Amino acid sequence: MPGFPRLLLSIAEAWRTKPADVQRSAQSVREIYDAATETSRVSGPVTAETLDRAVRDLFARFEPMMGGFGGAPKFPQAMALDFLLKHWSRTDDAHALHIVKHSFTQMARGGIYDQIGGGFHRYAVDARWLVPHFEKMLYDNALLAGLGAKLYQATSDNEIQRVTDETLRWVMTEMTDANGGWYSSLDADSEHEEGKFYVWSLDEFSAVLGGDAMEAIVHWSVTAGGNFEGANILNVRGDGPAPDDATLRSWQRRLYDVRAKRVWPARDEKILASWNGLMLRAMAECARVFDNEEYKAAALRNGEFLWREMVREGRVYRTHTKGETRIPGFLEDQAAVALGFIALHQLTFDAKWFDRARVLADVCVAQFSDPATGDFYDTSADAEVLVTRPHDIMDNATPAGSSLAAELLLVMSTLGADVTARAKALRILGSAAEPMARYATMFGHLLGVADLAVNGARAAEFVCGPDGCALP
Repeated sequence: MPGFPRLLLSIAEAWRTKPADVQRSAQSVREIYDAATETSRVSGPVTAETLDRAVRDLFARFEPMMGGFGGAPKFPQAMALDFLLKHWSRTDDAHALHIVKHSFTQMARGGIYDQIGGGFHRYAVDARWLVPHFEKMLYDNALLAGLGAKLYQATSDNEIQRVTDETLRWVMTEMTDANGGWYSSLDADSEHEEGKFYVWSLDEFSAVLGGDAMEAIVHWSVTAGGNFEGANILNVRGDGPAPDDATLRSWQRRLYDVRAKRVWPARDEKILASWNGLMLRAMAECARVFDNEEYKAAALRNGEFLWREMVREGRVYRTHTKGETRIPGFLEDQAAVALGFIALHQLTFDAKWFDRARVLADVCVAQFSDPATGDFYDTSADAEVLVTRPHDIMDNATPAGSSLAAELLLVMSTLGADVTARAKALRILGSAAEPMARYATMFGHLLGVADLAVNGARAAEFVCGPDGCALP
């Protein structure tokens, strides 16, 4: 590809010699963007049938052997799984619960999960969750930890609780700023090699664990030839008995101590508001579900940090790095932090968190919605004027700003009996009712919001006993 200086020279030459052609091209581009900014059309209200069609779509896409949806590369799709768990909680559909549990468990046993230090890598390049892209993102772990808490409520499965706990402890140990914010990511590479920090040779693995090595080798499928460029990505694929928790923790601790002496992957120490909002919600929900004071303390500390450092007169700012807060936030920042504050309110019943969430919700409507059309835009009304003002409705690796805003408005309308807020949320849902029924994996979070809109809120806990769990 041409370098940027060469590109600029080419543009200058085109403007000098063919200005009319350049102007026509520019007008064509503007027309494309103008079409993209047309008022979104309501395809119809979301209904129980919308949700049922989305469930059937996810059932059809489910990969029954290794879980998840589709083949390689394979992404966690935590939001779609969360929607299916909501569907199970209302219908007792056993297949929906199976998809969620099987997918989560296969990921937790695969190389996409860091078997030693906790936390999930970004995605797997294969269909078996074995070989990850080794980058670790805060948002993935927020979504998966939140899913883990709900899935534990549904199953009382100790493995799910352990993996969720290890994920949050990774955040608290390796990703936490001194003031309580959470960093963005760890790189995939160290010493210019992807995954070098995480993989093991048979000899090194055996030397670390000594007399315990043989049992651990079987548990984590370690071989002399390895499964990744001659080395081993640890994964659990055997059918033998799993070690007890104390033994597993001992292995992990000894391997972690040796691994910690390696050259670490670089850490992106930006504190992003939207990703912190997602993790705040997960941390607070896990504190409530597992009755864990460490999670509670971490969540409260993060909430106070966000309110103190990243909110100014009700506006959430995008990024905080080394004491400096910059860039007025986007819709996803405003809504994600507000939902995090609501999770803190649900954890503590401290009214200040609800009041703070309400301030952010009011600004969300004032700055990001179009009063004439009901659309929510990703940029604020006073932001820099762009060629187009985007309003993406599809969930991607993270929830779309619009789907977070819809959930925020629905929750606020439920807690505060705000009919106007509910109407705004339904307008967002209506603009995607048909697409979300047909392409469910692209609207995982919005489908969860649609479930809330159609069926209303329900208790967050399930009744569990020695033979499993049932609806309350």
